Order: sequence, then C-alpha cells, then structure tokens
Amino acid sequence: MMNANPQLMTAVEQLGYRVTCGDVVTHTGIHLEAARSGLLALANQTGGHLQVTDTGEVIYVLSPDFRQILLRQNFRLQLQVWIDRFSSVVFYLVKISFGILLITSISVVYLTILAITLAALFSNDSSGDCGDGGGTCVLGIFDWGGSSNHAHTIAPTHPDLAPLPIRAKTQRKPINFLEAVFSVLFGDGNPNADLEQRRWSYIGNLIHRQQGVAIGEQIAPYLDDLGSGTDREYENYMLPVLTKFNGIPEVSPTGQLVYHFPDLQTTLRTDTSKSSRVPISLKERKWKFTKATPTQTSWAIALFAGNLVGIGILAILLTGIESAVISGALVMLALYGSGLVVIPSCRYFWVKQQDRQVRQRNQLRRQQVNLLKQGQDIPAKLDYARQFAKQHQITDRDIIYSTEEDLLPQEFKRLE
Repeated sequence: MMNANPQLMTAVEQLGYRVTCGDVVTHTGIHLEAARSGLLALANQTGGHLQVTDTGEVIYVLSPDFRQILLRQNFRLQLQVWIDRFSSVVFYLVKISFGILLITSISVVYLTILAITLAALFSNDSSGDCGDGGGTCVLGIFDWGGSSNHAHTIAPTHPDLAPLPIRAKTQRKPINFLEAVFSVLFGDGNPNADLEQRRWSYIGNLIHRQQGVAIGEQIAPYLDDLGSGTDREYENYMLPVLTKFNGIPEVSPTGQLVYHFPDLQTTLRTDTSKSSRVPISLKERKWKFTKATPTQTSWAIALFAGNLVGIGILAILLTGIESAVISGALVMLALYGSGLVVIPSCRYFWVKQQDRQVRQRNQLRRQQVNLLKQGQDIPAKLDYARQFAKQHQITDRDIIYSTEEDLLPQEFKRLE
C-alpha cells in the first residue's frame, strides 16, 4: 500500500480526475518522478485507467470517489483520518484550556484577596482572637474546619463575587475569546509553512505558461540561494529546478544558457488562465503577532497584567504565614502569571525580527525582477529559448490505447 500524497490527490480532484503527470507537477510543484509514481500507484489501487497518446504521453483517469476507495482498502489511511480528527479535537481543547486556566487563575486570586480583605475588616470590628493584629486572622480564612466564625461569614459571599460578569462574557463568545488567549500567547503558526509548495508551483506554472522553456533570470525571483561568483555565473542555482522538472539545459551559439522542459509541454487543460496567474516573484507572507481582533488582544493583555498584579497583592497579604502549601501555591501562581506576561512580550520582539527578515528576502527577490527587466543579454536569451517552446493540448484523437478496453476493439475503432 502506498502512502498517498495529499497534494497529489487534491490536484487530481481540482483537475477533473483526468490528468497528465505534467499537469499535476505544474499544479502542485512536486517532483516529476514523485508525481509519476504516485499517479501510477493511485490508479492501480483505486481501479483507475491509463490512456496513451500517439506521442507516448500517459493520461491517468481516476474515479471521482477514489478517496473512499483508498480508505476502504487501506486501514492505515483510515487510522490516519481518525488520528487527524482526534488530534484536531485535542489541539482545540488545549487551545481553549489556556483561556479557561487564565479565568480560573484570576477568579481564585481575586476571590482570595476579597476574602482576606473582608476577614480583616470583620476582625477590626470584633473582639475575637484577631484583635492582636497578627497573621492568625488571615490564616483563619483557610481554616474552614476550625471554630472561627470568620469562615462562616465569608463562605456565603462566594456566589455573588465579581468574576461572574467576565464569565458571562465568555459564555456569549467562548470560542473566539478562549482561542484569542492562546493566539496572543503563542501566535498562530508559521504563515509561510507552504512556502516551498508555492515556490515550486509558481516555477512550474511559469514554465508551463512559457510553453516549456525558461531562462535563469526568470526563475531567480522565486529562489533564495543564488550563489555568488562562478556559481552564479554558470547558473548552478538552476540545478534543483532541472532535477525536479526533468529539464534540459541548452547552450546558444553565444554561450548563453536556456532551459527546456519537455514534460511540461503537453497538457489536458483547455483553460490555461490559471497557469498564467504567477506573481512576478515569490513573496513571503508577513508574520503577525496574533490573528485575534484588537479588542480581543486588549482584553487578553489586560487579563494577563491583572492576573500578575493580583498575584503580587495576594503574596503581600499572605506575608508572614508559614504554610508550605500556601507558599508552593504562590510560587506556582507567580511563575504562571509571569509566563503570561513574559511569553507574549518576548514573542512580540521575535515576530518583529522575523518580519524584518521576511521583508529583506522579499526585497532581494524583487531586485532579481529588476535585473530581468534591465539585463542586456535577456532579449537574446529569450529569442533563443523560443525555438524550443511548444505546447501540445491532448485531445481524444491523440489517444491510441486505453486500459479501459481490450486492445483489439480499440484497434478496430482506430481503423474505422
């Protein structure tokens, strides 16, 4: 059983379930050999068919329900689907847990502060054991099983405490707010996670649009490491492109290099407008601090700060109380509250640095576009490249054999 390539399967669906290897490569930017072997395996496993043209081009015809066929045949794929669903649920629960924990921390901290404050006020009005002003009055708040009356005085006030309005707000839009807390803390992932896929898709579409030919200066705006010195002069940066798309270098009479890609010169696509939508250079997306709205971000930051301030006040109020449990809890709260402030602060400056690097790389690629427009040798190279340019759109007349029928009936049809 093959390990199905999600990009390849998506390309097959988007291209109408009848594709050539070149069309898939142009659409996705995956390696030519990987596309060929993947399509062959996919057709074999799902009962697809192959059609062969008079020029030897292979067309892969797959059933619209090939994904369901794969799932029924491959337990590992079924397991992967279940794992993906389970992982998405777990990840969502992890994300909202940070918001829930933040609200819980704030509630506990400020409820405790309120309880201590009320206990101190009642102690000033009574002639009980707290009259000496010592720490035993505060400690009595946590002695719920003792004989002190303060615990019985404070306990009924819990249902009416202040955090309820905040809880009501999160109930109206719990998902948005809780996810915003996670987003402000940890961000939303790399915005350029699909950079390599976009890079090779753009290059494949550019070559396809130019009928299977290109020059190095046209490809350079989509690459990063162009080398220097002789590496740049001899266009060694084109080697990965030639390897991926099975390209052939051609040398002009004046010693200039152009590149020819025969596998990208045949197509089933009747509408090539999509292949023309190629940006002039590869552009990385800017890093964002958070996808949360400004209001959500302000609320999250205010809660982070309020939580840390409350922990500090609580620590001051509990000064002098010798309790390992209380001391340990304060340390954990302090570490948690500090992390809520430190992590997004550090990440803010890290995102700014990443964004500067993105702008620099985008600027360098745009400079390659200017070199393409201003280069003196460019027109001559393009003129030489055009002699290798051609594009053949496959029609039903070009098909000489199909695995859908026996060979003999197909020969009779051809003779007719």
